[in-house]
Amino acid sequence: MTRTSHHSSDAQIGHAEAKAIAIESSRLRQRAVAAMMTFILLVVMAMLASNASAQAKPYEVLDVDKQVQDNLGTVERWARSFISLSDLSAMPDNQQTAVRRYFQLYIPAMITQPDKLEKINETMAPAYATASRAVRSQSPGTRKAMGWLYAGMKRVATGNYHPPARINAISFICRLAAPSQGRGLPTPYPFILTDMKPIYLDKTNPEGVRAAALQGLEHYVRFGGRVDDASLAELTAAMNELLDSDPPAGRDPLAHAFMQRYAVSILSYTSKDAAIGKQFVSISTDEDKPNLIGLHSAAALASLPEAMKKGDVQATEVLQKWAGRLQTAFEGEIARLEAMEKKQKTQQQPAAPDSFLKSTAESTATSRRGAGMGMDMGMDMESMGSGYGSGYSESMDDPTMGYDMSMMGGSGMGMYGGGMRVTEKPQPPEVTASRKKLNFALQQIVLGLTGKPDAIEDADAATKAENIKGGLLAGASPNELTTVRAWITAMIDVQTALNDKSVGSAREFSKKLTEQTEVLASLSRGEAVKKKATTDQPFFFGNPEADASAAAPATEQPADDADSLEALMSQ
Repeated sequence: MTRTSHHSSDAQIGHAEAKAIAIESSRLRQRAVAAMMTFILLVVMAMLASNASAQAKPYEVLDVDKQVQDNLGTVERWARSFISLSDLSAMPDNQQTAVRRYFQLYIPAMITQPDKLEKINETMAPAYATASRAVRSQSPGTRKAMGWLYAGMKRVATGNYHPPARINAISFICRLAAPSQGRGLPTPYPFILTDMKPIYLDKTNPEGVRAAALQGLEHYVRFGGRVDDASLAELTAAMNELLDSDPPAGRDPLAHAFMQRYAVSILSYTSKDAAIGKQFVSISTDEDKPNLIGLHSAAALASLPEAMKKGDVQATEVLQKWAGRLQTAFEGEIARLEAMEKKQKTQQQPAAPDSFLKSTAESTATSRRGAGMGMDMGMDMESMGSGYGSGYSESMDDPTMGYDMSMMGGSGMGMYGGGMRVTEKPQPPEVTASRKKLNFALQQIVLGLTGKPDAIEDADAATKAENIKGGLLAGASPNELTTVRAWITAMIDVQTALNDKSVGSAREFSKKLTEQTEVLASLSRGEAVKKKATTDQPFFFGNPEADASAAAPATEQPADDADSLEALMSQ
């Protein structure tokens, strides 16, 4: 190799190395720029997230007491002992301090933790157990514990904490009541009214929080809580505003109607003027109102402070509207049953494997015995067994269905002569659910009609002057009673058909409902229904919903004791 060629080769190598270094340097610069851009983007996103979080006013979280957390088992054992103490000096001061921090600080703080929301029920269990014990009887330890719990829960209920935490705190506070001094019911503490009223009236609170406070107010007045004149005026105005309002943006119409139910109940328990009944009648006949509030308003006529006056309402027109409501309820159940109907028949389940192990002789003898009992209707022994189980369990779970237990022998079949005939068929669960729902709708109507939770066995007796104590009948004029009697007679027939157990499938039951829907449609138009009521099925059997029919209990006040729970909580 010559000297010239050697120098040329070195130059080429140097040039290549310089080019490689330049390329690598360019790559490094690109990576640095990309990293810088990524960093800037992350900073911008963080700033945006920070601004959004600040605008959303994030919920606060209480600090969990670490000492209680680290010794939770021991502190819970001390707490269980403390609430049963009749002499507080029996427990050392340091243990009492730990128990106070457990009830007043630890439990309230735990329900505000965002990562513990799914365990709220478990966390609140000791608090609810203590509240239940306090309602039955209050030892000195229980009173102290309830005071601590109330102080901690009120802070959560009224503060800016996550809605599930506030709802649980509100629910707990609304359960607090003084034990009865006799045979009466426990009386809610007055601070429930003063705590819940501002929570409900504050429209900036979350929907669920306001609904919980409204429920607490209804519970308070229903069980005889004291309401001063100023609070009564505020409550009345707020409840009337709720009843007159349309669902606000973001609230489901049925959720709005459910909240309006509480308003109707509060007004029925606190009003001193029977004229409120005309407002309830107006709501119950408003076709734009769903049955959820319409039927409840009808039943609320039973809770009026006194009977309505004759001529206050046009009873015949009201009954037409009520029949229309029942028609809507029946049609809703028909639609639901049709939607649930399966497209294909369910395949018959094969016989149990052990049944094939039986001898031929045994099987033949069984068949002969079945034939001798009138088993020529296509029913084998297996279907009889399933029929017995279904009928028996349903009658026990649903006493309002009218089962006669003396007829339950032989799989719901009555014995006649030497054979058997089917008197009642096993009821599918979807039929039972529909029947319960429609029976309750009928119960609410009759409660509003008569003002008392009694069955109507005879239309003539129900409309006699001496038997009319309240409800819509009290406001009906004498010349309307003939029409009312015909309406009741037709409704007894509807009730009887609804509870006819000879139908054994959803399709048959749906057909039966369709027939009664036609009757209800006629009644809603004011047309006469030419049919005589049977006497074996009274109108409105069973008990109404406790909330709808129960009159306000006696307003027995808690003992005015300086060491009472109320005094402890006011400190």
